[in-house]
Amino acid sequence: MDFDEKQSFGFGGNAMIARVSRFSWSPFLFLITLTALLSFQITTNTIYPIKIVFSSTSKTDVSSDTRTSCVGFFGELPERKAVMSITEFGGVGDGKTSNTETFRKAIRYLKRFGESGGAQLNVPKGRWVTGSFNLTSNFTLFLEEGAVILGSQDPKEWPIIEPLPSYGRGRERLGGRHISLVHGDGLTNVVITGNNGTIDGQGKMWWELWWNRTLEHTRGHLVELMNSNNILIANLTFCNSPFWTIHPVYCSNVVVKDMTILAPLKAPNTDGIDPDSSTNVCIEDCYIESGR
Repeated sequence: MDFDEKQSFGFGGNAMIARVSRFSWSPFLFLITLTALLSFQITTNTIYPIKIVFSSTSKTDVSSDTRTSCVGFFGELPERKAVMSITEFGGVGDGKTSNTETFRKAIRYLKRFGESGGAQLNVPKGRWVTGSFNLTSNFTLFLEEGAVILGSQDPKEWPIIEPLPSYGRGRERLGGRHISLVHGDGLTNVVITGNNGTIDGQGKMWWELWWNRTLEHTRGHLVELMNSNNILIANLTFCNSPFWTIHPVYCSNVVVKDMTILAPLKAPNTDGIDPDSSTNVCIEDCYIESGR
């Protein structure tokens, strides 16, 4: 959602105005303190670790009780029958070579195990440049320690797809939109996790297109899963997304846990997590600095 449409999980409530018979410094000091606190929150754009559970699309149930993990409704981390490394498909983690076709080829191959124990694609230490790729059901994308997936700087490697039905058009431009870096539609039992690996969208190119008014299509997200269920995104760092960072839309049973999401203040509309029109969404222990 755009900044003006976002809900804030910080301070809120309707202002109350009370008439008093005599002037008192107490309300005045309270307002000064409250204003200072609000200014600090807005300036840092940081959401400290909290537990947020969305049981419906109204997004109204917020809890700070972390004694019971909301990951419970997802179940145990699934063990996959087929486990392979991106290097087995010819991947090169030198920070320069494009691995777009390599990731796509690897997932097409591993898709065959979806109905017979599932599959896991490991990304080892290195800097893996890639354009957009689609996940599959009963699948785990696992980033090992020191692994960094880098979003391609070639817009052609972020193909154009149809706008979301509920929007009817691109959010920023008419017509289609760029697909997310990591994408999925109509999936079940999907895990994106690792040993605190990183997915870096290298979004500066996209931000400049937006600022310069030369953007032809709506920017892509870092991760978008559509019409999917039983999703776990955990124990990773996401940064520099071209647009919104994590966007589960029309999904159910989604857990986003133990995440660090970073975007510079100058990055336009790079909201951290937007569970758009999704149900049973749990966000727990996430640190977010969002450009918004």
